[in-house]
Amino acid sequence: MGKLDGKVALVTGASRGQGANHCRWLAREGAKIVALDACADFDPIYPLGTRAELQQTVASCESFGVQAIAIQADVRDERQVEAAVAEAIDRLGSVDILCNNAGVCKVDGIHEMSSEVIDIVIDINVKGVFYTTKHVVPGMMERNWGRIINTASAGGLKALPYVSHYAASKGAVVMATKSWANELAPYGICVNAICPGTILSGMITGLAGQMAADPVSGEPVPLGSVDPDAAYDAFNANNMLKGPRGHVVIDDISAMVVYLASEAGDRITGQAIPIDSGWTSS
Repeated sequence: MGKLDGKVALVTGASRGQGANHCRWLAREGAKIVALDACADFDPIYPLGTRAELQQTVASCESFGVQAIAIQADVRDERQVEAAVAEAIDRLGSVDILCNNAGVCKVDGIHEMSSEVIDIVIDINVKGVFYTTKHVVPGMMERNWGRIINTASAGGLKALPYVSHYAASKGAVVMATKSWANELAPYGICVNAICPGTILSGMITGLAGQMAADPVSGEPVPLGSVDPDAAYDAFNANNMLKGPRGHVVIDDISAMVVYLASEAGDRITGQAIPIDSGWTSS
């Protein structure tokens, strides 16, 4: 028996990285999976997940003996989100757990940001969270049970230079989380945000081609292209502490998603939980 037998979990940004990993962890605990992703690139953001990768996510979830479906939808478009939620409910019966994971970032100084990039970051990271939550919540309210788990960021709790649009978007997610927790508490719905530190996943490897660290100032400096591993190390050195057991890894985040989605999370709501090896405590 899994911790989430009989539940249906919808995960956005599910084709790769944290989203795909969350799907697998939830499926391993018995949850049926709705893996949602736009499967499209948004120039000039780094390349995002593909249809083939989304299908791989579904196949990996099915290997745990649960139903899993793929839905292609852009969380920036409310009509697509509404249709995706309706399809999920029609095919699997409900959406009990919503994991708002889809998110993007780009390295830019404030004087360099284009309106196009600002719109993409805010539309995916903030509006997307609002749209999916808006259309999933009515069913949760009817059943008097639900879990909404938002992926914010340690950067939504503590300033990050050169990604202020991203930090601002994640700060918005934190405050929306706290507001919804109060609003939805009478309906038995727990709403929390996880605030990861730097994780070597799709976003960081994408950003790695855009940044490194100046050896004198220690400030991140946009570059045309750098070695991803070297840039990741530089980013971590300048922005994250290495905790007593090392840097944060992707499974640390997925484990918290499962914990919050399970009965163990019954008394946890309205929280922004850092998983960052202590960076936000310094």
